[in-house]
Amino acid sequence: MAVSFRAAGLGAALLVVLAVGGCDSGGGDPVVAPTGAVETSAGVPATTAPAAGPAYTAAGLDLCARTDLKPIVELAPTVTRTDPKPPPGRPGAACLFELRTPSGHPANLRVEVSTPATADEARLLYRGTQQATGMTPAGAVTGVGEEAEAFTKRSDPGYKYAEYMVHSRAGNLVVKVWLAVGGDTYAPTSTLAEESLAILKATRAAVPTA
Repeated sequence: MAVSFRAAGLGAALLVVLAVGGCDSGGGDPVVAPTGAVETSAGVPATTAPAAGPAYTAAGLDLCARTDLKPIVELAPTVTRTDPKPPPGRPGAACLFELRTPSGHPANLRVEVSTPATADEARLLYRGTQQATGMTPAGAVTGVGEEAEAFTKRSDPGYKYAEYMVHSRAGNLVVKVWLAVGGDTYAPTSTLAEESLAILKATRAAVPTA
């Protein structure tokens, strides 16, 4: 059953992310989130010392239930499907939210947490995403871990499809948020960045230490 997250009383001004229209999306909706490298431990010496600071664990973390969609309320989306499939080949948790905007365009949000055994493995995973994302680097992001950066992409699969991804690393914790929105015009990058970063911060705070 679809779950509506339209905030009561939202005016048309709050829908500036997407132009309202009846554009037909054409072919299949793009819902495949960019992925990082699956193998994260290759090349890590067996004698690697644990990183200082807390060790995080994503065991038992339900991101479909824990992720608050308030940061994307301006989209007034309807959740059509969720997929809790975790990231492949490593300890972690994830949730893919498949959404529809009021104009009928697809929007997708994927929230992903990875907690490899060591900080060195987390660094490899973080760098692997840099190399494998297929998106355009948008620069470093401050205030969310030891290192963080963002990426963007725009495409036209029969409508304007804007993507934004931000990921961060702190110790053995890697968090990634991917937000993609379709519309008659491209969603502003600044809007996608603000919304994605808010979700990233909330997700990092929700991951417990071992």
